[in-house]
Amino acid sequence: MNVLMIGPGKQSFDIRGKQLGAALGARVLLKPTQADLAWADVVVLIKWSGWDFAETVRRAKKPIVWDALDFWRQPDENTFVESEARLLLGQYLRSIKPTLTIGATQAMADACDGIYLPHHARPGMTPQPVREKVQIVAYEGTPKYLGRWAAVIEQECDRRGWLFVINPPNLADADLIVAFRDGKWDGWMCQNWKSGVKLVNATAVCRPVITQPSAAFDEIQPVGTTILSPLDLRHQFDKWESKESRKWGTTGHEFDLRFVVDQYRRVLERVA
Repeated sequence: MNVLMIGPGKQSFDIRGKQLGAALGARVLLKPTQADLAWADVVVLIKWSGWDFAETVRRAKKPIVWDALDFWRQPDENTFVESEARLLLGQYLRSIKPTLTIGATQAMADACDGIYLPHHARPGMTPQPVREKVQIVAYEGTPKYLGRWAAVIEQECDRRGWLFVINPPNLADADLIVAFRDGKWDGWMCQNWKSGVKLVNATAVCRPVITQPSAAFDEIQPVGTTILSPLDLRHQFDKWESKESRKWGTTGHEFDLRFVVDQYRRVLERVA
């Protein structure tokens, strides 16, 4: 099966395109040629590349799988309420006309009558032994997304003598992981249709995660807790301070790259 994957050159494309594509033996491109389309048995359009290339792929008479991910314009469309979000998704589906749509959460898959494929954990992540005392709280992602959460995390870490690290070289060096969005970087679509890759990576290194309520949290069910306000952070840091509270069982094998690739291959074989 010849798989062609097309997407924008952004971080999610590295994960969902380049990493999965390499494991699938796919061609992963920003812009395909006619020769690439002729070679393909199935074409995966990632995020807004579905809008850009669907007509080209249809002219080549190839089945389209749209991996929607966070397809909307950010931050401008983060403010959309549920009804507006569903209308926007419908507009994309009518334009792309995919044979199959992949949702980044089960909630998203349900909204588009598609299938859910979880994000895989970043390759090479290995858990480290749990320390007696918390030393490091980590956040992975773009710092500006934290908004008002950043100052509160810093304050609560300082009062305990902990270090708050953004984008640590090795996530397993952290004792606790936080994942928050604020202001214009948050909204109904973020809460319901974002993939939860931060939760998956926390699971891969066996670390509790403190985050906001989301569909991804409900579906992935990582070890951790959800809070609504920065005012709740102090209590959660207290809750997870002891070594006993941070002890873990096993990593989530269902988020291993090989496991997700096997799911993906079966999905693509259905439409190729």
